[in-house]
Amino acid sequence: MRILKQSCVFLLVFCAVFHNTYAEEIRFKNGENTLSGHYLENLNEGTAKGVLLFVHGDSALPYDAEGYYPLVWNRLREHGYAVLSWDKMGVGDSSGNWLNQSMLDRQQETLSAVEFVQKTYGFTAHQTGLIGFSQAGWVVPAVANASDKVGFIIGVGFATNWIDQGRYYTNIRLSESGASEEQKQTALITYQNEIDFLLSSPAYESYQERVGDGGMPEDRFAFVVKNMRSDSTDDYKKLSKPALFLWGEDDLNVDAKMEFSLWSENTKYHLNHSNNRQIITTKLIQGANHGLLKSATFDTQQFGFMNWLAMLWLEEEALSPEFLSTVLDWLNQTVNLEK
Repeated sequence: MRILKQSCVFLLVFCAVFHNTYAEEIRFKNGENTLSGHYLENLNEGTAKGVLLFVHGDSALPYDAEGYYPLVWNRLREHGYAVLSWDKMGVGDSSGNWLNQSMLDRQQETLSAVEFVQKTYGFTAHQTGLIGFSQAGWVVPAVANASDKVGFIIGVGFATNWIDQGRYYTNIRLSESGASEEQKQTALITYQNEIDFLLSSPAYESYQERVGDGGMPEDRFAFVVKNMRSDSTDDYKKLSKPALFLWGEDDLNVDAKMEFSLWSENTKYHLNHSNNRQIITTKLIQGANHGLLKSATFDTQQFGFMNWLAMLWLEEEALSPEFLSTVLDWLNQTVNLEK
């Protein structure tokens, strides 16, 4: 066990030094809060082609998402793109508490980051893109629609509707645990009853009386009640900027096949009439999970300690090989033409 811990520490130190090459610590304001993070230069000589802002999913995540983001941004940087990413509120040196935020609050925070990176590093709107993960599906499209300072967006593992996504997650969790069809049906009825209760915006005390000791902490409860009505249908319909949406075929968290089918059908309504090019591009990636890691290796809903160690050890090899190649091809063929 001691050898394992020492090896982990060495690996973490190595990864931190390697991944932070040409990284600058940054601070920017969003309302009364100060957000900490890093700006990472492109690794090519000359001016960056553009900048991608990494927008978090759920959980208390630091700017590098515990080592996951560098697997993605290292190749982007090698191909001439800069990166900006920041610690969630209450994480690292960021003030506040991310669980106090609505999705609208997170949208404003993302826009503050966009304004910061453009003012500080001189990027224009067409050079500025957002790449969001999972829960960022209720953040990124809305920001793109609301602001003329964002030129393009990329989404990984987005779900359209919060409640539907939770129902899918519950069903898969039960299937993975070997539950019978009868047990799954009973649990899904319980899930819907819980949703109906939470939609009434109950007091936390009422929630505690209902669920007992096994329920959510108060700040998580408030976060869920505040955001559970989230639905991006209208945001997707209004998109008029280049967008790439990716899902893993073996996603255990989001109904990827349904989402892909839905948006493959809807892309026909999103044409740039000046050049007749498709605005929205969608792809369902085989052999990939929710975060587009290889599902043969990372085949669980919850990302545990051993999964994390495997990801750090494999580095970019942990990702589905189609992920980064698809993103880079799309950036070169679409974004660089939008000038």
